[in-house]
Amino acid sequence: MKLFDLDSKFMHYANKFADLMGLNFLTLICCLPIVTAGASITAMHRVLLGIYRDEESYITKSFFKSFKQNLKQSTAIWFIYLFLITFAVTDFILIYKGGIVMHAFFKYALGFVALLLAFSFVWVFVLQSRYENKVFQTMKNSIIIGCSHFLYSVMMIILGVAPVFLIMLWNMGIPFALCFGFTIPGLLQAMLYSRVFDRIEGIDRKALKAQQQEDDGWTVEELPEEDVQTENTEETAITEVAEASVATLDGQVAGEEEV
Repeated sequence: MKLFDLDSKFMHYANKFADLMGLNFLTLICCLPIVTAGASITAMHRVLLGIYRDEESYITKSFFKSFKQNLKQSTAIWFIYLFLITFAVTDFILIYKGGIVMHAFFKYALGFVALLLAFSFVWVFVLQSRYENKVFQTMKNSIIIGCSHFLYSVMMIILGVAPVFLIMLWNMGIPFALCFGFTIPGLLQAMLYSRVFDRIEGIDRKALKAQQQEDDGWTVEELPEEDVQTENTEETAITEVAEASVATLDGQVAGEEEV
């Protein structure tokens, strides 16, 4: 059946789902020690971008290569954000449930800082997976890109927390999260940040795709007029030689018949 041919669209997408499931297990396992969660998320985004762009073939090899390369910086970033998030959540709990009286201005200021932190968090490991910078430069860039791409950032936050609500609202949420909880939302995020990377790097992916299709096809170029004349001259000379050879053979045969 054509449906199960290796080159069919069904097998193409089936392989992608298998890759996403395998990548999800790798990410989950490497996140379990908590300490290595940052490096695991960074490696996941590195591989997901390749899957989305059809540039990735060796999932496990690419994951652990990125994991090893980014382990030091991603771990430092992870602990910084873990501290900041814990601090922000604790403040919100103390203000809204602890009975601490605070001026409205400080509440709004805390909310604004929390929003910046959320925007930065969804971009920081994505940027770490793509670009080489120092820790604080990567954090700074994540805030700038997060704010300058407001709608993308909001969508990435929604995609990031969607598995948590799925587990809370759906009985089958846990099995689904174990298989695709990291990678399906991450792949949808990759559809967004891939466009941002193309803008930053000045890449026109549609033009590249069109060029690739042109390179894969066959093109017939017309020869210059001089080349055509040369070819015609060569063909005429070859024809004359062939006719002379045939005439000689005919003469030999005729001579033999007269004898």
